[in-house]
Amino acid sequence: MASNASSLDKLFIVLIITIICLCISSIYIFTKLESKHHKEPPIQLRSFVAKGASKNSDAPVILISESHKQQAAVTNSKQQQQQQQTSSYPNGPKQDVKYKNDRVYCMVPFVYNKDFYTTIMQTWGKRCNVINFLTDSIVLKDQDTNKFRGDLVIGSDNNRKKNKKNDIEDMWKPYWEFPPDSFPDNVIFLNMTRSWSGCKDDKTGKPKICRHIWEKMWRSWVYVAEHHLNDAEWFCKVDYDTFFFPENLQYYTRDVKKWDPINEYHYFGQLLAKNNPPLIAGAAACWSQKTLRDVAQVYRDMPKGSPRGARPGICEDRAKATEEVTTATCLKKHLNVDAEAMRDDTADDNILREYVMIDPVHNQLGWNRTEQGEWWYWANKPRNAGEMEDCCAVRPMAFHKYKKEKDIRVLEDEFYGKSDNKMLKKLEHGTREQDKRMWRYVNKVRKAMDIEKYL
Repeated sequence: MASNASSLDKLFIVLIITIICLCISSIYIFTKLESKHHKEPPIQLRSFVAKGASKNSDAPVILISESHKQQAAVTNSKQQQQQQQTSSYPNGPKQDVKYKNDRVYCMVPFVYNKDFYTTIMQTWGKRCNVINFLTDSIVLKDQDTNKFRGDLVIGSDNNRKKNKKNDIEDMWKPYWEFPPDSFPDNVIFLNMTRSWSGCKDDKTGKPKICRHIWEKMWRSWVYVAEHHLNDAEWFCKVDYDTFFFPENLQYYTRDVKKWDPINEYHYFGQLLAKNNPPLIAGAAACWSQKTLRDVAQVYRDMPKGSPRGARPGICEDRAKATEEVTTATCLKKHLNVDAEAMRDDTADDNILREYVMIDPVHNQLGWNRTEQGEWWYWANKPRNAGEMEDCCAVRPMAFHKYKKEKDIRVLEDEFYGKSDNKMLKKLEHGTREQDKRMWRYVNKVRKAMDIEKYL
């Protein structure tokens, strides 16, 4: 009898263990199926303001990093780079062997606008070895046109009249609330610690989107350093309204200066020498891989700044800090790196021609220092700085202030199109003095770059 009881006990225990194992297996299978079909929001970094903090405060935030999403961003960049390398110049990056160690990474600070994104990718962007758009996490989809736009300001009377269906702040949404595949792979969204709302226009007092340009800029560079440092040797911040020539950066750094991007600090572009320390104008500012690597650590370590306003000479993460001044300050104070003028100092006539133009080039070709006087552009420039048609290098790196997509496309035709294209013909037969200057300059550039060889 005792033996039968013992057998029943053992059988009962085996049965219990079997049931437990079946339950665990079912839970595991159910969990795997759920995770397979569960859709996470498409974000690299999400930030949450600490409870009780005001919208526009410098309060600490919780940052949630999704490492597998970050790895996907790296993969996307490599895939994009491979795709661009298969297109021959000028429809892709220049493939000269001597520039194999002078790859150019183009970082475009952006407020997502599909039309401008497409224009850049179809023009100068296709000649970057890598190009990514570091973008505000809040996106506007215009309800009247059904287009993504980045150029409407909330609370604007004009925009409210033109956009009947748009309610002030309701027309902006976080990017992760949009359907999958709404944005291209090389559009990288960055959330910031400061809120996008709560700001007012200084002149009108009406609500506007808070851009926090300095925070966006330093966070963008930290992202690039952490995920793309080995994708290029030269890294450039290029404004969306700039027309950029990455191959002429390669020419300048390799053929003119013979710089070493891995072992030397360099930070260069259009130098504004009146500031202390001197700085690079924001249209296109470039630095070497070594500079990016080390300044990214400076940015990680810099303190939170005072919310009360400017503190000159301090490298800090502060609301309302300006991008150019703070960049120059951080580089000088922590790395002893000075901004360098990107000028053609090799010409036989001893005229210093700029590689980066801060205004549309057809305007700058008419700038006369004697007539204009020593305003901030001319302040502290050498006396032999080029004027009028001698203003600009024949291997330019950037032209600035092209606010319309069609103007970017016109430049593409003028500098890279076939010699008989419509835009060149129109320029050739222009009757204004401005057109004549531009026609002469375009031909100098095309000849210096030997564009006809590649068409």
